[in-house]
Amino acid sequence: MLRITRLFSVLALSAAFVAMGSGAVDAQTTMPSGEDSADMGRGMVEVSLMGGKVSIDYGRPEMKGRDMLAMAPDGFVWRFGSNKSTTFTTEADLMFGDQSLAKGSYSAWIKHVEGDSWTLIFNSEVGIWGAPGASRENDVLEVPLTYTVEDEMVERLTVRLMVMEDKGFVGVGWGTHRLIVSFSAK
Repeated sequence: MLRITRLFSVLALSAAFVAMGSGAVDAQTTMPSGEDSADMGRGMVEVSLMGGKVSIDYGRPEMKGRDMLAMAPDGFVWRFGSNKSTTFTTEADLMFGDQSLAKGSYSAWIKHVEGDSWTLIFNSEVGIWGAPGASRENDVLEVPLTYTVEDEMVERLTVRLMVMEDKGFVGVGWGTHRLIVSFSAK
């Protein structure tokens, strides 16, 4: 039964990538305004969940004919965006499965474990620019992501947040790759 529920959640979030423009999903996406080149190409998504808001501020690189995720070697940790590291902020303590994440701000990283196995890493260092990235000794939580390949191509890295019932979902789309994880307020 749990596998069926998880499958429907994954399918719903995958469909949300298509539906986001129509406002069918409880998420707000904003793009920066102004001429500051450091902020160009960044995105922000935010949702309200029981206990407070959850937001993700991230760089939005383009594919430009590459398939960066397909080229990631096993064990590779990616900064999950471009330029300044992705910042995941939560006003509530969250649960990712049976693992907890305390309220606060974290840099978020994606690790290609091997094959179709990927994880989302939360690190206590925020505002990191470029390589080599945050020190792995400051990782506070690593959670598995569900990986799928879709037909629809997403040129610019796109992060979605949505809430269905009392669960939140983070979805990442780039190229034909989709990475998804669910969470709830503690």
